[in-house]
Amino acid sequence: MRPLILLLLFLLSACAERWARPGTSEAEADAMNAACGDAAQLAVPPVMVWQQVAPARVERERNCWRDGDRERCRVTERFRPPRYDMVDVAARARDQHRTACMREKGFVFQGYRPLRLE
Repeated sequence: MRPLILLLLFLLSACAERWARPGTSEAEADAMNAACGDAAQLAVPPVMVWQQVAPARVERERNCWRDGDRERCRVTERFRPPRYDMVDVAARARDQHRTACMREKGFVFQGYRPLRLE
């Protein structure tokens, strides 16, 4: 389930990019971006590896209260083990491939536009 969510977030973020080329509409630029994304997917397929995504840590919580004229405190510590998950280590190379494809076709990256869900 998690890889599907990550893929969906990646696709949504890719759609939010704004590429421009003189004489090309936004819809044509989006279509070319999608085509370059498909080509990048074929050229640089996912390489999923089991990797640590968050280190182990100790969470400390301090709770204090008044007991008459004295302040008392209790510190609670919880150990959180490291988190591991499947990570696509080829994602950066795939994105670089897609970006190079767009530039080869004469497009210039213009930043990000507000995401439109149509």
